[in-house]
Formats: sequence, structure tokens, C-alpha cells
Amino acid sequence: MHRIRLAALTLLTACVGYGEAPGYATIYTFKGGQDGASPNGVVLGKNGDLYGTTYTGGVNECGVNVYFWCGSVFQLTPAEGGTWTKTIIFSFNGADGALPSQPYEDAPGPRPIFGANGALYGTTENGGQYDSAAGDLGGTVFELTPPSSTGAAWTETALYSFQNNPQAPHAPYGGLLLTSTGALLGTTFTNFFSYQTFEQGGTAFELIPPAESGASWTLNNLIDFLTADIGMDPAAGVMASGGSLYGTLSNAAFTCGSVYELSPPTSPGGAWSGQAIYTFGGPPGPCFSIAPLTVGPGGVLYGTTYIGGSGSPSCTPSIFSGCGTVFQLTPPMPGGTWTESVLYSFTASGGDGAFPAAGVILGKNGVLYGTTTYGGSATSGSSCNSGAGATGCGTVFQLTPPAAADGPWTETILHSFTGQNGDGSIPGPLTLSPKGVLFGPARSGGGTDGAGTIFALVP
Repeated sequence: MHRIRLAALTLLTACVGYGEAPGYATIYTFKGGQDGASPNGVVLGKNGDLYGTTYTGGVNECGVNVYFWCGSVFQLTPAEGGTWTKTIIFSFNGADGALPSQPYEDAPGPRPIFGANGALYGTTENGGQYDSAAGDLGGTVFELTPPSSTGAAWTETALYSFQNNPQAPHAPYGGLLLTSTGALLGTTFTNFFSYQTFEQGGTAFELIPPAESGASWTLNNLIDFLTADIGMDPAAGVMASGGSLYGTLSNAAFTCGSVYELSPPTSPGGAWSGQAIYTFGGPPGPCFSIAPLTVGPGGVLYGTTYIGGSGSPSCTPSIFSGCGTVFQLTPPMPGGTWTESVLYSFTASGGDGAFPAAGVILGKNGVLYGTTTYGGSATSGSSCNSGAGATGCGTVFQLTPPAAADGPWTETILHSFTGQNGDGSIPGPLTLSPKGVLFGPARSGGGTDGAGTIFALVP
């Protein structure tokens, strides 16, 4: 159990239960090793607690091939006066999962989710029960059940172990979605391997709870993206709107990817159907989305692409140039098609961000909040050089909708990360509290160990 006390912005760090003050603060700095390192997104629990996972760290070593430590699940508890207390509530050991998912090498991964029973659900990209006949370890979907009495341990169960088999779904990088029936919906990044094209394909799956306690959960693959011909390689999970599921695919015919819709069967026992509702054409348009979508009023979809856009061509100097975008997809009129609009193109210049790997979240009055992994006003430190035309340690940004129709959206940089003096670098997905506080992870930076931080920000 560790504590970190903030010398400034005390009201901010206690804002969940005690008041709000505009500003930014690091509320926890990871130390690596058993304390955890490289945090993912956090979810808000009861009484203002935050819960999340670290990609590595914890008390169990997994071996050199999986970065030494298997990862952990942590709880951060606020207290009056600005002190947050961190507790590791579970450490993975490999057989029950390893490396809580991070969809891209530079980006923190998705937040866990809560079930109706107070349990936490999430994914690991490695580990699970080894099956010599099926192949290597391909990740898990896990459940973490809270203790029945104060001070007792949380109980972890690997609900499903994917096999790293060339023809089997594996690598569940994205987050999960809980349905009203208690089923879990998610994606696997791949289900196919060839020496010519490497891993590709992917699936969207449903994990169905058993009818009797203690029995096994059942995996139902809703769609095989490799054979559906609508795009491949989902790095993000799905979201639901109007009875359908929506998500992003990072690859479409080896180009810039697509946004897809999955429709449920028209009759009991039938098959799900999938279609690409928009295919990215590439720079100067959006390209390569690895982030989940957000649904707004009227079924409008909001998302990000890691590259592309009309910003600086010095980002990713190749045929796929541009520093990334925030885009909008508007539902069609009957018989029509979805309409795509680029709300903002990042430039990586003048303090602007670059390369958004996380999705955006919707605030009051239609405002969007998000992060970029690089860019911003900080330019020092080797950890803040993307190697692809953007310096800076990342940003938290705000996009405000126009006052008049067809006007431009207005971007505001709320924080530029420095990776120094206790600040983190390479931020990830945001969580918005009912009090209007933004919480999120920074993958690295913070302290002398550079193992990442959790931050709080009041716009």
C-alpha cells in the first residue's frame, strides 16, 4: 500500500467528493516492479474510488518473453486533504492471464468495467490456460469479484482463455461491453497468421454466462472479420446503439481501415451480419483508427484516427502522413449512407497534439475530451519523441462544437505532458466523473522509475 501527497492543487485531487478547482494534478506515480508499471484506463467505482490495471508489474514474474511481470489490478482511494491511497487488489500469474491489454505499443489500454454484481471485468493480451494441442497462450477475459468481508481478498477467474493458434481468435486488445443479460462483448485483434501478411483478421465475440453457478462461460463468435470483407484487425472493442454494435477496424484491404456496424440476427439462432459503414480513404483524410467509438445524440458516432488529416505532413513521413484526427459519422436518412466529417486535424506544431490512440468522451453541451500520445508544448526528453515527426509528451484536449451550423470546432489544449518533475507522458483514455473531473493514465514518466501515472484534471 502506497501514498502520495500533493503539495499543490489539493482541492483538485480530492474533487470526487470534496469540491472542484480548475487545474491538473498527478494523483499517483507508479514505481515499477511489485508496485506496477504502465497503467491503463481507470473506471470510477463507489465512493469515488478508481480501479484500473497495469500492463506490467505486480508480485508475479512471467518470464522474459512477457516483460518479466504479469501485470496487476489496483484501487485508488481518495481522502480529504488530497492524499490518494493505492492498493493492489490482484496480481496476474500467467495461468490466469498476463499483460492487461494495450492495443498499441505507445498507448495505455482500455479501462475495466463493472458488472451489476460489483465485479470487475477486463482482458489480458497474453496468458491463460495452456493447451498443448491448441497452441500457445492468446489472452483472457477475466472477472475479479469483490471480497464478501472487509479486508478479505478479491477473487479472480479467467472466464475464457484464448489460444494463440494461427486459426483461432486471440489477442483481445480492446475493452469489454456488458449487456443487459450479463453477457460480455469484445473483439480479438486477429485469428489468422501467414508468413506473408503476419497476423490479421480478428473477430467480434460474445461471452455468455452459464445458467448454473460454477459452470463455464460460452464463447460465441459474432463475426469473422477476415471472411466478412469489411476490414480487419480491431484494436478496440464495440459499443452499442439502436440495437446494433459499432466499432473500428485498423486495416481495410491493407489501407486505412473502416468503421463497421454489426446487426443482430433477424430470427433466433441466426447469424449476425456486418457491414462497413465508412471506409477511410487516407490522407488528407483520417487513417488508422485504433480507438473505440462514442455515441452522441441522434446516434452520431465520434472517434479518432491515429494518423491522417490535413495537419502537418511531417508526421509519419510516408504515404500515410498526418498527425491524426477527430471525426464524426452522422447516421443516414432511410436508404442513404453515413456522412463523415473531420472535426479536427492535429498538427504537432504550436503546442498542438499528435497521434490520438484513445477515443473521445462526451461532456456537457456536446464538448468532446480526449488525449494525444505525443505532441504538446513539451519538447524535452527522449521518451517524448515519437520518432515519426512529432515531439512532446502528449496532451489532453477539448473540442467545443461551433455556435453556428457548419462552423469549425474549437480545440483547447487543457494540459501538455512533460514527463518530468512528477508529470507523466503518453496519456491514454479518459474517464469523466459526475463532478466533471477527468481522470486518466499516463503510460510512462512521473517519478525516477518512469513507470507511469494516474492524473486528474478539471477543465
